[in-house]
Amino acid sequence: MADQESDMEYSSDNDYEFEDYYNSGEDCDIEQIDPKRTDPEYFVYECLNVEEVEKLLNESVEKLSTQLQITPSLAKVLLHETRWNTAEVIERYRNNASNLLVSARIKAAAPPSVPAATSPAPQQSSPVPSTSSAAAVATAAVSSSSSSSSSSTATCSFLASVPSCSVNSAIPGTSSSSSSSSSSSSKAHPISSTTATTACCYRTQLCPVCVTVQSTDKFHALACQHSFCRDCWAMHFEIQIGQGISTQIECMEQRCDVRVPEDLVLTLLNRPMLRDKYQQFTFADYVKSHPELRFCPGPNCQTIIRSQDISPKKAVCRMCKTAFCFRCGTDYHAPTDCQIIRKWLTKCADDSETANYISAHTKDCPKCHICIEKNGGCNHMQCFNCKHDFCWMCLGDWKAHGSEYYECSRYKENPNIAHESVHAQAREALKKYLHYYERWENHSKSLQLEQQTLDRMRARINEKVMKGLGTWIDWQHLFDAATLLAKCRYTLQYTYPYAYYMESRKELFEYQQAQLEAEIENLSWKVERAETTDRGELENQMDIAEKRRTTLLKDFFPTEA
Repeated sequence: MADQESDMEYSSDNDYEFEDYYNSGEDCDIEQIDPKRTDPEYFVYECLNVEEVEKLLNESVEKLSTQLQITPSLAKVLLHETRWNTAEVIERYRNNASNLLVSARIKAAAPPSVPAATSPAPQQSSPVPSTSSAAAVATAAVSSSSSSSSSSTATCSFLASVPSCSVNSAIPGTSSSSSSSSSSSSKAHPISSTTATTACCYRTQLCPVCVTVQSTDKFHALACQHSFCRDCWAMHFEIQIGQGISTQIECMEQRCDVRVPEDLVLTLLNRPMLRDKYQQFTFADYVKSHPELRFCPGPNCQTIIRSQDISPKKAVCRMCKTAFCFRCGTDYHAPTDCQIIRKWLTKCADDSETANYISAHTKDCPKCHICIEKNGGCNHMQCFNCKHDFCWMCLGDWKAHGSEYYECSRYKENPNIAHESVHAQAREALKKYLHYYERWENHSKSLQLEQQTLDRMRARINEKVMKGLGTWIDWQHLFDAATLLAKCRYTLQYTYPYAYYMESRKELFEYQQAQLEAEIENLSWKVERAETTDRGELENQMDIAEKRRTTLLKDFFPTEA
C-alpha cells in the first residue's frame, strides 16, 4: 500500500514537471499572429441575456448619477437621449445644464421674450440662475409634489404634480398673483399642515381634456406645467403603449413635446399586464439606443449581442445560431456594405415582377436543345443526352470559361450607350440589372440545392456507417467541404450587389470575383461527387476556394462608419 502511494506521489510530481516544461513559455520562437490581420471577418462579441443587460445599463445609470449628483431616473433619460454616451452627458451638463434638459425634453423651452412698447420706469428683473442652479431648479421642477400619493413622491424624481395649495412655481420666471399673495399671507400668518391639507381638498380645477371639475389632488403636471387629471393621463398612457410607444410618450398639450417620465407612467398604470408591456417597450428602446447592443433577430430569441466594434461583421447567436450583420441587424452581407444592400433589396423588391422570367428552373441544352432541369447547386452542367458540358448561366461552352478568368460573372457595358436614345438607355439599365440579379438569385437557389445535396450525403454516409464501412470521423471531410462550399457561395452571392453599384476598382474586383466563382464551381462539382473524389484533391480544392474568398474580403471588406 505504501509502495502504491509512493508511486502515485511520484507520478503526480512528474506530471507537474511536464506541465511546467510545456507551459513555461521560455525559448518559444512561435510568433503570435494577430487574427485581425489574417481574418477580415474576425469579430469579438458576447451574447448576453436580459438580466445581464439590465445590470449593464443600471451600472451606467448609477455611474452618471453619482458623478453629476442627479437622480437615477434623470440620468437614465439623459443617457437614452445621448445614446448612452456618458462623456457627452457630463460635458453638456457642466457646460449648460438647462440646454441639455431642454434638448432632452425634460424641461420646457423658455418662450421667446417680447420687448415692451413703452417702459416708463425700469423694472427689476429676476437674476438668471447659473448652470448648476438651473439644473437643480429644473430637476426640482419635475420632482413630485403631489400630496395625494406619498409613493409617487418617493419613486418619481422628475415628476411634477399640480400644487394642491398655492405655491411658487418651480420654473424660473413663472409665477401667479395668487401664489405671491398666498406666499405673503403665509409669512404673516403661518398655517398648520393639517389646516393646509384640509383646505387643499376643497380646491378644484377643470381638466381641459375631459372637461370635468375635480379636486386638485387628482391632477398631475410635468415641468411644462400642463396639468391633467389622473384618468386622462392613464387613458393617454394606455393608448400610447398600445401603439408601441414608451420612452417617447409626450405631454397631452398639442404644442408641447415635454417627455413624460417613466415614474409617472408606472404610478398611474393600474393593470399589471399593461405595466409589464410598458417596461418591455422601454427596455427595448434602451437597448436599441445603445450603440454596443443588438437584439438577436432570431424568432422568439431574447439574446442580446454586445460588441465594442461597431462594424458590419457577422455575429452568431449562441442560443438560436442566427447569423446577422452587427451594424444593421439584417442578414450578413459582406463584402457589400449596409447602405448598398438596403438599396439592392429595395430595388429587387420593386423590380421583382420584371425579373420573374429569369427564375425558371429549366433551360435548353445549347447543343441538342433538349430541356434540362437543374437539380444541383453547381453551374457546371452536363447534358444527360449528348454529354455536352456548358454553363447554366450563359449557356456557353464550359471549356471556354477556363481557369484564368471566369467571364460569365462580368457584365460588358455598351461603350456607346451615352449617345443612344432614352429608351435604349432604359433597356441597357434593365439589362445590367437583370445580369446581376440573375446571378444573385441563382446563387441563392444553389445554396438551397446544395443543402439538399448535403442531406442526401448525410443519409448515404449514415448507411455506410451502419454497414461498417468506416466511421463518422472517416467521412467528416465531406461535411467540412459542404460547409465551406456554402460559406464561399454565400459570400459570392453578395458580391453581385457590390459589383452592381461599385464605381472604382471594378476591374480588380471582377477579376477576384471571377476567380472565386470558378473555384466555387470546381468545389461544388467535387462535393456532389465527393464519395468518388480523392480526399486529398477535395481538401486541396477547399483550401484554394477559401483563400480566394479571404483575399476578396481583405481587399473589399466594408470599413466605412
